[in-house]
This record gives sequence, structure tokens and C-alpha cells, in this order.
Amino acid sequence: MKKIMLAGALSIACFTGGFGGQAYAQEAVDVASIIHPKQAVAATNQLQAMSYQDVYKMLLLSKIGFENNEVTIVTTKNSITVKVSLEAILQSYKDGTNLYPEGEKEFKENYEEFKKIFGNAIQIKITQTGNGFKSEIYTAGKWEAVSAEDLNGMIMVFGRADVELKPGGYFKDAIGHWAESYIQLLYQTDIINGTTATSFNPNGQVTRGELAAIIFRASGLNVNEDYEGPASYTDLNGFWGAKEVAILEEYGLIDIFDGDKFQPKKPVTREEMAYITARYLTAMEVDLSQVSKNNTFTDKNQMRKETVEAIGLLQHLGILNGTNGKFNPKGYLTRAEVSKILTMTLLLLSEEA
Repeated sequence: MKKIMLAGALSIACFTGGFGGQAYAQEAVDVASIIHPKQAVAATNQLQAMSYQDVYKMLLLSKIGFENNEVTIVTTKNSITVKVSLEAILQSYKDGTNLYPEGEKEFKENYEEFKKIFGNAIQIKITQTGNGFKSEIYTAGKWEAVSAEDLNGMIMVFGRADVELKPGGYFKDAIGHWAESYIQLLYQTDIINGTTATSFNPNGQVTRGELAAIIFRASGLNVNEDYEGPASYTDLNGFWGAKEVAILEEYGLIDIFDGDKFQPKKPVTREEMAYITARYLTAMEVDLSQVSKNNTFTDKNQMRKETVEAIGLLQHLGILNGTNGKFNPKGYLTRAEVSKILTMTLLLLSEEA
């Protein structure tokens, strides 16, 4: 009988889960302050005391949970510009738990005045200057310097939670990349690491072994507590993630890798990732009964039969998409693509909570 799979890495406020709906959670990163629909993340009280790199990371995290038309972030090698819709801010106060009620009151009272000053959106630019940074806000058609106090006030408008950032995570090769925020979220929650201290290799391929490690961390499983014996695969001797693979096999999450060999260094395909993600959602007891599994991609005939419904499910959940109506099931996945798929999956789990 399979053991209970714990939702450790997803100890999102009031979320408990895993197989069987057990109300247990292992010691893990608390992502309650990071993942929250319509909530941004900001360490407002300490903003000016932070390094530019930490401000950069904090603002990237603030993007998670907002739609693209609500918040946009443009990053360069020495600056980050955030544009947040006033309507999105107002709506987020209505939708989520507000940790700063005084900020909500002030924002609502001054909403019309904000529109006169900033238009439909607030734009803030943080530019690196030596070891520090300067802050500007766009008003009356030009950028104007703002004080530390004013900047904190503006950030508090769309940030209602504090988060303790991990050291590192300033990946120079991910600056300006479309998956920048997704990468930062998974790094901050200890689910994915960089290839070096300052690089992530977002366009690099993901191997089966690497994906197993990522899914294992996201599941909150523990090698010392959950390992019951070696996997059935015959090529894991000496592989660093052999125990993780064995545990995931026990729970049926990687059944798509059938046969005698796991081939840990082989790149993962798009359909394999889709299958594993769908199995992961099922394992976390997400209610998928009302979600269509109708796969509308035109290259469905190129998919393995066991992946067709999984791909259709994730398509309708908005977790993955294709190009020009095709899914390209045999194509390999990049580290950036895996970061987005898993982040969207975690957001779905957060909403389910």
C-alpha cells in the first residue's frame, strides 16, 4: 500500500493535502506570502535597506498572480521598471486577504487623485547605482526621483506581504527573459536551482533526472522518510537522484518512463512533462472533474495515447499551450518552460486551497 504523499513544499496558508487528503505538512518553504492570486509581494518596510539585487528579486515575485495586462515588468542589466494598473490594485484589495488594511483605506480614499497624477497605472523604475539604487516614478509625462518614504508608500499600494528572500538567485542570463518571474519563484521556494551562482541557463534542456528532482521537491517528499527500496529501473546505479526516482515511481508519477531503463540524462519531452504534471495534480487531489480533457491540438496523432488526455487537461487549465494549433509532443523542454509549467501548476493548487 502506497504511503501518504505530503504537500510539504506547498504549505500554502490553510492548504493541506496529498494522497488521501491527510492534514499533514513537512517542514518546507512557506510560499503563502509568495503565491496568492491578485496579491503582490513586497518587503515594504525594509525596501531602501535592501540591495538592488534583492529589490529586483522582490519585484519579480510581485508579478506572480497578476495578469499580463495588470502588471508588466521590464528588466535590463541595471534597471527594473514596474507598471501596475490602478484597477488591478483596487480589485486585488477586494479579492484577497489584506495584511495592510491602512493601505487599502488610503488607496481607496485617494483613488481618483491617483488617476489624475499617474493615469491608469503607476510606473516605478529602480536603477542600480554602484552598491545602491535610485528610485523614480512616472508622473506628468516624465520620470521624477522619489524619496525612500514615498517609494515605500507606492510599493505598499500593490504589495501587502513580506517575504524573506534567499541569498543568490540573481541570474544574469535570465534578466529580461520571458520566464524571469517563474524562475525566481521556484528558486525562492527551493524547487529549482541555478546552474551556477549567477546563471540559470533558461534555454537549456531538462533531463529526466533533473525533472524528477524538481517534481520531488515540489511534492514535499523526504528521501529519509519515504524511501522504501530501489526503483525497478536497472540503470540508476551511481545516479545521484536514484532514491527520488524510486519514490516517484512508487507513487505512479513517472509511469510515462516505462521500460527497464530510466535514462536519467535523456532530455524530457513536452508530452512527458504534461503527463507527469497531470499525475501530480491528481496526486494533490485537485478537483478536475469539471475540466475538459478534450485535446484540440492538430498534431494529436503524434502523441503517445496515454498522454492525449493529460495534454488536453492542461490545455484547458491554461497551464500549457502550443504554437499555431500544434503541441509538438516530441519536442524537448527548456528550463524556462518547465519553470512556467510548474509555477502555473502551483498557482492552481493555491487557488484550489
